[in-house]
Amino acid sequence: MSNPRSIRPTIKDVARAAGVSQSTVSYILNESRGALRISVETKERVLAAARQLGYRCNPLGRALQRGYSNQVLLLMVTWNLATSHAATAMSLSRAATRRDLAFTVHVAEDDASAEVFVRRTNLHNFGGMLVLWDSPAFQSSSLRQLAGEGLPIVSLLPDHTEGISVVTADREAAGYLGTRHLIDLGHREIGFIGDVESRPNTTLRKLSGYQRALAEAKLTANENLIQNVIEFGFEGGQRGFRALLERAPEMTAVFCINDAIALGAICAAQDFGRECPRELSVIGYGDSAEGRHWRPALTTFELGSDTVAQHAIDSIVRSRSGAATGAANVLLPGDLVPRASTAPRESASPPPSTG
Repeated sequence: MSNPRSIRPTIKDVARAAGVSQSTVSYILNESRGALRISVETKERVLAAARQLGYRCNPLGRALQRGYSNQVLLLMVTWNLATSHAATAMSLSRAATRRDLAFTVHVAEDDASAEVFVRRTNLHNFGGMLVLWDSPAFQSSSLRQLAGEGLPIVSLLPDHTEGISVVTADREAAGYLGTRHLIDLGHREIGFIGDVESRPNTTLRKLSGYQRALAEAKLTANENLIQNVIEFGFEGGQRGFRALLERAPEMTAVFCINDAIALGAICAAQDFGRECPRELSVIGYGDSAEGRHWRPALTTFELGSDTVAQHAIDSIVRSRSGAATGAANVLLPGDLVPRASTAPRESASPPPSTG
C-alpha cells in the first residue's frame, strides 16, 4: 500500500505541468513581490495546474519563506474596553477571515499586564497586530519598538504614536454632531458625562467636539455641566447624572460618551421625576442592542465597526505587501441615529428640586 505522503504533489510537479520554473510557481502561489512581474496568462496557467494536481500550500513553509505568519492579534487592554468593543472584535474576526488570516484576541487587565504580554510574547513573526489601549501608557509601551522593527500595528483608538497606524471612528465629530443635534432642538443647558481621566484618548475628543459645538452656537461652556465619572457603564451614568443635576438643575439635555452611561442617566433622571425625553434629552454613543430596545429608544452614534475592521485589516495587508509607505491615520465618520430619547426643548418643563 502506497504512502499518501509520497504522492502528494509538489511545487516541482506544478512547475512541470505549467511549463515554468519552480521559482515562478513559488512567487505566484505565495503571492510574493516577484509575482508582480509575471503575466496574467502565466499566473492563470500555474493556478490551473495547481488545482488540477490538487496541490495545497504548506502554511508553515509559506510563513517561514515570508518571515511572518498569517496570524493577526487583537490586544485589548482592560475588560471594560473589551466589553464595550465586543462588536468591533467580531467585525475584525470576520474581516480577517475574508482575507484568509487567522485571528486571535488577548485581553490584558491593566497597563502593566499589557506591557508584560508584549515583552514576553514573540510577536515579530505575526502578520500584524491590532490594539485597543486607551491609556497614556500606550505611548511609552514596547509597541513602538515593535513597529520600528517592522511589525504592522494598527491602533483602533485615536492615539498618535510614532510608527503605528490609526484606524478609528471620528469621536470629535461625534461629540460635535451630537451636541449640535441637541442645540438644534433648542437645548441650551447641555450636560456631558464621561470618564475623562481614565480614557483620555477617546473621551477628550468627544468633549472637544461638545465644546466646539457650544462655542459655535455662542453658548457658554459651563464647567458645572461637565461630569467626570470613574465607572465606565450604567452605574457611571446614574452617579454622574445625580452629580450633574445637583450642580446644574437647569440642565435639559446630556451627551454621554457611551450607551451604557446614557441608559444609567435616563434611569437616574426618572428617580428624580424627570421623564425622557419630555423633560430631558439624552444622547449616547455606540448603538448598542440595549439602547435600541430601551424605552425610550436611545439616540446614539453608530460606530461603523464593520467599516473600521475592514480598513484596519486592509492596512495590515498593505503593510505586509509593501504597498503602504508609512503609518496611516484614518478617521471614519460615524452616523447619528436619532431616536426617541431626544426631543425639542419646548417640551421640557422646569426641573424639580433635587433637595
